[in-house]
Amino acid sequence: MNTTKALDLSQTRYRIAELLLEFNHPEEFPLTQLLPSFRDFQCLDSTVKTDIVIHISLEAAPNPEDMGMLRTDESIAWGDRFRFYEKEDSFITTIVNEQGNASWYLRSERNFAQSTLYIPPSSAEEQGAVITWMAMMIFGQASLLHDTIMIHASVVNHQGKGVAFLGKSGTGKSTHSRLWLQHIPNTTLLNDDNPAIRIGPEGISIYGTPWSGKTPCYKNERLPLQGFVRLQQAPSNEFEWQEGFKGFIAVLPSCTSIRWNKDLFSNMNTILEQVIAQVPVGYLKCLPNREAAELCQSFLFPQKQ
Repeated sequence: MNTTKALDLSQTRYRIAELLLEFNHPEEFPLTQLLPSFRDFQCLDSTVKTDIVIHISLEAAPNPEDMGMLRTDESIAWGDRFRFYEKEDSFITTIVNEQGNASWYLRSERNFAQSTLYIPPSSAEEQGAVITWMAMMIFGQASLLHDTIMIHASVVNHQGKGVAFLGKSGTGKSTHSRLWLQHIPNTTLLNDDNPAIRIGPEGISIYGTPWSGKTPCYKNERLPLQGFVRLQQAPSNEFEWQEGFKGFIAVLPSCTSIRWNKDLFSNMNTILEQVIAQVPVGYLKCLPNREAAELCQSFLFPQKQ
């Protein structure tokens, strides 16, 4: 790659959950082609204030002797190729490339508002996957500065309102959403894995994002949040509201925040407390059947008498 040409930078901007994410990258770097799930979120207005910035570098990554304290080497997405370090003024994320001869290197400010991503030799497919994942991780942390939380959930749009289904991996979040799509009229899918929730003047809203797990559902849409429902597989269907602290505990495990930044983690808890004060939380023990979806709907959307 021509290093002189790489000094000529372009800015590509995306509006996600009302926040402006900007990539600064070499002009010849095909960012928009590598991020097809971001297409509907692109913002062409260069006057809008930027909230989160990711600088992309094609230069060799730094190779400091001291990477800082290793916080975790566990990643569902990247297995043992992944490392996450904490230093005094920053966090460092590394992922060994698929050839095994170099590493992706991400240095982020402690609040993740500014990050620099160094790209090693890698295929276009890997570039798209890693940049998409890195951007999700960065956005999930930096958004906590702006009354916004990313959550792991599958979300349906029913009658213009969002319902977020929560649960451990394999609990059946996507399955329950599909049951609503199949059996509950006026229902569509908003996002199947990583929506964002934001506190705004209009109340609590839930947003589609460019990240939706294995389901290609990348909608740049906002809905008022009708409720959370935590799912548990069971031999019968039973719904129960979770009031107060029970509701907070039901939603907390699904929220995105690293525990090693106390300020961001505190922000997340404060935002969640405010959200739970306005949005009901249910607990659904269920089978994967039509009756479970109909029972859930009857509590979240009770018929007017």
